[in-house]
Amino acid sequence: MKLYKNFRIFTMDDHATYYSNGYLKINKGKIEAIGDCKDLTKEELNECEVIDGKNRICIPGMITTHAHFYGQFARGMSLSQPICNWQQVLSRMWWKFDKKLTDEMTYYSAMMGLIEGLKYGTTTYFDHQASANATEGSLDLIESAVRQAGARACLSYEVSDRDGLDHRKSGIEENVRFIKKVNQNKDAQVKALFGLHAGYTLDQETLEICADYGKKLDVGFHIHVAESMADVSESYRLYDMHVVERLAKAGILGEKTIAAHGVNVGPEQWKLLEETGTTVAHNVQSNINNAVGICPVVRMLNDGVSVAIGGDGYTYDLFTELGFGVIIQKTRENNTSVFSSEQIRQFAFENPGKLVKKSFDMEAGVLKAGAAADFVILNYVEPTPICEKNIFSHMTSAFSGHVEDVVVAGKEVVKDGKCTQIDEERILAQCREQAEKLWASLD
Repeated sequence: MKLYKNFRIFTMDDHATYYSNGYLKINKGKIEAIGDCKDLTKEELNECEVIDGKNRICIPGMITTHAHFYGQFARGMSLSQPICNWQQVLSRMWWKFDKKLTDEMTYYSAMMGLIEGLKYGTTTYFDHQASANATEGSLDLIESAVRQAGARACLSYEVSDRDGLDHRKSGIEENVRFIKKVNQNKDAQVKALFGLHAGYTLDQETLEICADYGKKLDVGFHIHVAESMADVSESYRLYDMHVVERLAKAGILGEKTIAAHGVNVGPEQWKLLEETGTTVAHNVQSNINNAVGICPVVRMLNDGVSVAIGGDGYTYDLFTELGFGVIIQKTRENNTSVFSSEQIRQFAFENPGKLVKKSFDMEAGVLKAGAAADFVILNYVEPTPICEKNIFSHMTSAFSGHVEDVVVAGKEVVKDGKCTQIDEERILAQCREQAEKLWASLD
């Protein structure tokens, strides 16, 4: 057993429990006990390997509810054509990009995302893969990267009709095969959802086939929903209903499902999301960068929708993402008082944790007895006082860049700002090589 003591622990539970000099006792990948150091006994100190926190800050590991490892090599890439709107972002960039991915590119791009994410304190990833001409076994490659890096991930492959029936078939088969495979896992490190691209690239037959598989496999879905108005208008044009209504009628929405983005929804749609228990993954920086709009996060949270922080592969620095998310909601609502501390806690910890519970069958996003031993230690020396009442002010403005150690399932996967399970330098050298190959193939 390990005992982490002398930490300032922000548990992120619904009582805002804070230990100014706390400890965590870790056993078999879980938190066996948590409390104030003054309550520790000599027996406990003698029976455990003791790690002295030296008054550093400890919080639960961050969880990104929507990621795209496959898109990492787009960083720095030149565009061959101008891009003026969301449809062109897809047709002139991403849909060309994903067709050129090889197995090696899939593996190393996942490694790149994991290295950056872990060093930012992100311990769990809900990832969404696309590699149209290298589909079979792609989720195994990502699983291998996740296990080697020491993170947790729930993986899916995006099914789409955009590349024809053969690609649709291979996407469905990759999801089904991988879901069956990970269901045999005894650990809680890698799980799966059934991936779908978006309503506008899925005809009714495809949607029904996938919904049937989801029901048989008792699994949720991971799908882009109303990211752009194009998704909404196409659904009205072809099916005379909003895309959220269409997905609800098809049986895609539900407690295990992630509806990524949810930018272009109104009260009628988010009522369906709330009633079905669907998690909306919010990706603020990506949405702004793609000029698709601002998700009505605060209004949905006010109405009981489970909205949770994502990153869309655009970023794995969830502290910065959270800061942007809060600011943008104040701008959207033209009200500086919106997005309360309690809503920030729900958005960044509780709601992602609930999704982990449904997918991994374990407690996460909170530090308490019985929860996963997934936590982040920060070397942040606060220039102004910090406590349970103002933690989110510090987190959203100053935590980024201060992650020192990261623990997943009781194992140190980042120590002194460096990944411990993998050779960062070797992997990043391979990333540069694979990125160059990808870029050359797109010329």
